[in-house]
Amino acid sequence: MLGPTSALLLLAVAGPPAIEWRAPEGCPTRADVLDALAALTRPPDLEGVRVRGVVRRVGGRYELRLDIHTRRLTQRRVERADACDSLDGAAALIIAIAIDPLEFAGSLAPAPPAPEPESEPAPPVPAPPVDVPGPPPELVEPEPVPGPAPDEPAKADPDRPWPPTPAPVARPRHTSVFVRVDGGIDAGATQTVAGDVGGALGVLHRRLRIEAVGLYMPPRPLTFRGDRVGVVARWALGVRGCVRFVRSVLEIPLCLGLEGGQFLAVGDGITVDPRSARPPWFAILLGLGLVWSPHPRVGLGLRSEFVVAPLRAPFTVSDQLVHITQPVGVRVGGGLEIRFGPGARRDGSTPARPR
Repeated sequence: MLGPTSALLLLAVAGPPAIEWRAPEGCPTRADVLDALAALTRPPDLEGVRVRGVVRRVGGRYELRLDIHTRRLTQRRVERADACDSLDGAAALIIAIAIDPLEFAGSLAPAPPAPEPESEPAPPVPAPPVDVPGPPPELVEPEPVPGPAPDEPAKADPDRPWPPTPAPVARPRHTSVFVRVDGGIDAGATQTVAGDVGGALGVLHRRLRIEAVGLYMPPRPLTFRGDRVGVVARWALGVRGCVRFVRSVLEIPLCLGLEGGQFLAVGDGITVDPRSARPPWFAILLGLGLVWSPHPRVGLGLRSEFVVAPLRAPFTVSDQLVHITQPVGVRVGGGLEIRFGPGARRDGSTPARPR
């Protein structure tokens, strides 16, 4: 089981871009950062760029440290967030700005406003005449003084392109659906060890596995003092909830479940008056498993379960008790599961390769 401070190291296989990314389990992976870079409106040129990103948990929050090395400069950035799901998008924006700050920041900056035209200065006002002795001055009508021209509203330039809106960064999905076929052996429900076949339909999400199951036990003989007196079969439907402990391509599910169904018994062999019986079946399941994922969408699993049956079913012939189910049994089996959905690569499989 991975703790909060343990991390998964993902390195580029060969060639640019050399991106090293460390993040706790459940946080965005290196592939998510590459997807976020590719989703930008103007993806940056990553040739010759080396990036090292480390995500760790500090005081209940997540801290991202980015060391970015380009041909022109080397810089470090630190970002903090309450949840780590958004750090792949933040890392992609920081890397794009560091590689080409003018190109990327210019596409996000709003257009500057048009400058207002300067108003014309008012002409000087003539000084009043000075009183001098002599004939009175002639009265002259003052010339009208032109006022400042009204400001014309700034006209928008129709040829100026609007800055592009950054495309939203796609968030990784963590849920996938699976179907499984399996088989096993069962001890405790019949007189001898019996086999059963079954299947499951379920959902995987981060550290949870929830599945609906069904099984069928083919008819098994019932004997009394060495003679065959009947046969018994069983069907059951149930549900399991599991906590998943995932490391690399291995998964260990710890499960708790319930199942209910019915026995199908009928007299056979030396029984003089054959009759049928349909006693109910109910059990509580506690199991441990191991799943190996050779491919992101394929899982091969083994499981073992304790089967606790509070309802014990008796089988009688001519008022003679032939068999009664045990209160505790054991079931061991294995199966093949196929996964569907965008989150399949996170479910106990190897990480996706970089593009």
